[in-house]
Amino acid sequence: MTDDSEDSGLRPSVTILMASYGRLELLKESVSSALSQRYTNFEIIIVDDGSGDDVVEWLRRLESTEPKITVFYQNHRGVAAARAKGVAETKTDLICILDSDDVLVPIALEKLVDAMGRRTGIELVFTDIREVRTNGKAVIRNYNQFNSTRSMIMATLVRPRVPFKHSGTLFRRQTALELGSYDVNLPCKIDVDLYLKIMEAGYLPELVNQPLVDFRMHKNSVSLDRLTGIRVWLYLIDRYGPDNPVYRLFIKLIRVSAELLKRAYVEIHG
Repeated sequence: MTDDSEDSGLRPSVTILMASYGRLELLKESVSSALSQRYTNFEIIIVDDGSGDDVVEWLRRLESTEPKITVFYQNHRGVAAARAKGVAETKTDLICILDSDDVLVPIALEKLVDAMGRRTGIELVFTDIREVRTNGKAVIRNYNQFNSTRSMIMATLVRPRVPFKHSGTLFRRQTALELGSYDVNLPCKIDVDLYLKIMEAGYLPELVNQPLVDFRMHKNSVSLDRLTGIRVWLYLIDRYGPDNPVYRLFIKLIRVSAELLKRAYVEIHG
């Protein structure tokens, strides 16, 4: 276990960045997990995206009693604008993204920071997850460490399941800013877009082969608006996919088919 003096003197400061919008009980659990990190050299920035009075009142009380927490408030503009605001306001070099309905395990920051220092040139670290189903059952999702940025980009564009989970990832703030940060014009897939930017710039993400975040599935965690998602996927394939137009069209057909099948599954099974 790392003591406070070692964290503050030798180890980098980290900002846990959260975008909140409603879901107060889940938000409370997420914030509690962030505050319970064994790694002590961190702060928390929460950007509230137009929540109701119950959430705003709780956040104001929280900010007044927790010195590690800073809250920014904005009218409802979507998660992309909230994340972009958080990146702009952050003062630390490292940012850990945590969805407001997910939970970090106590050793998460410690393991993520260790992974960031494994070798030079690491700008993004991702982790295995524990997928907590609506019935309470949990499944470990193990991801792969890719050998090249191109292979990971292609896997992201082609595979039905994206080969990483954004919640619980750690990245360098300056790199994200230089590459354009979160695209506030995208209605969804904003984390996929940012991480594709990082990969396209030549930075291979580093994997922690250990579940450091609980991804909690619930009725609002999977969007039924697959058509919007398909439009964004087509944009991402055009931007980050292969130059060959025939190959790019083939990837689009694979992605559209996968998204339509997902939509049908959700509508049938609820």
